[in-house]
Amino acid sequence: MILLADDEPAFQRLTGAWLRGLGHDVEVVGDGAAAVAAFRAKTADLVLLDLAMPPHHDPEAGLELIPSFAPAAVVVMTGHADHALALKAVEAGAWDFLAKPVDPDMLRIVVARALERARLAREVASLQAQAGTDGDMGLVGTSPAMAGLRDLIRRVAPTRLPALVLGPSGTGKELVARAIHVASPRAARPLVTIHCGAVPAELLESELFGHLKGSFTGATADRPGLIETAHGGTLFLDEIGEMPAAMQVKLLRFLNDGSYQPVGARAPRKADVRIVAATHRDLAAAVAEGSFREDLFYRLKGVVLRTPSLAERVTDVPLLARLFLRRVAEGRANFSPDALNWLAGRGWRGNVRELRAAVECAAALAIPGAAGTIVTAADLAFAVGDAPLPVESVATIAPQSLEEEVAALEHRRIVEALQRTGHNHTHTARELGLSRVGLLKKMDRMGLR
Repeated sequence: MILLADDEPAFQRLTGAWLRGLGHDVEVVGDGAAAVAAFRAKTADLVLLDLAMPPHHDPEAGLELIPSFAPAAVVVMTGHADHALALKAVEAGAWDFLAKPVDPDMLRIVVARALERARLAREVASLQAQAGTDGDMGLVGTSPAMAGLRDLIRRVAPTRLPALVLGPSGTGKELVARAIHVASPRAARPLVTIHCGAVPAELLESELFGHLKGSFTGATADRPGLIETAHGGTLFLDEIGEMPAAMQVKLLRFLNDGSYQPVGARAPRKADVRIVAATHRDLAAAVAEGSFREDLFYRLKGVVLRTPSLAERVTDVPLLARLFLRRVAEGRANFSPDALNWLAGRGWRGNVRELRAAVECAAALAIPGAAGTIVTAADLAFAVGDAPLPVESVATIAPQSLEEEVAALEHRRIVEALQRTGHNHTHTARELGLSRVGLLKKMDRMGLR
């Protein structure tokens, strides 16, 4: 889909009709806010963006919209065609720049190239995810939401902008911070992480800025802070929304000019550190209620990245589950068909973190068989607390005697064979080396009929 954002009715009508005549699906909007809303409602492959639109009619305001359309290719169109503006547009993430009046032949070529780029990007992302390569930046998934997030990281990483990562708990905000660092020119320098809510307020200043010997009771030696440790690299401030008000002021000073003062020091010091912050809280609401500084909020959000919940990327659930199972079971386990259906149909309030914990727990409980370990829906349901542990698992985990252990093994082997043969008694008996009558007697005794 192509999103055409321009406030001139004649240009909208003619260009929209011309693009549709080429066979493209086109949506037309007349201002920046409508363009962003339309893009979020239905992600486009290409955005044709006029920089000077209502309400500001200012090309600089139009430049600020460009990151909102990631991962789509953005082609800027403007009557203010000058070299400096073109460079700013490219720096902001634009893919190409066309001066008005737009030449139809040039537009045809640019549109064709942009749409081909979008097609190839989707294909590469899908192949990389299926192959398990590092091209996914540690952020696994083929959904549009994850493809867009990875594309934005690639654009943001080379810059010096601070980044604010927002999203629900368990969606991989720290993975995003690591991906930004690894893809940046700072990759060879340290990535230092601190959880702002896990450090007592009275110690947070010392942790971040360091202290000098004798500056407080117990300060027996000079100690560098995390900012000094991260010099030349990246500092990840996890759960920035939990930072005490007094520390917010001091962090703002550092963000403004790169200067900080260790506890007990009289002179400020300098450090070159890129800040990546993250939170699951609504910082805009925290600003409104006065618990988070407005100036710090705007200083942190040089660029905002949002990690999607699993509800926004349901198609990635089986892919993630198989990845976690492969890691924990080293390729010796698989999901049963009912398990995959169960995974896809469940709502994961804890997102990827909850999914991973469920898979790891279920893999530990699943019963090994001759063909390897098969993780079932029952195993997963128990892992998340939705159902009791299956009887065969209980018997296997806690046998009280040798006789009970043998009985549990016999029960498990019969159940597994029945599952493999689709409960065909003749085939099951042949697989287990029993007569059909003997198998039926054992099943009666075990309550399996």
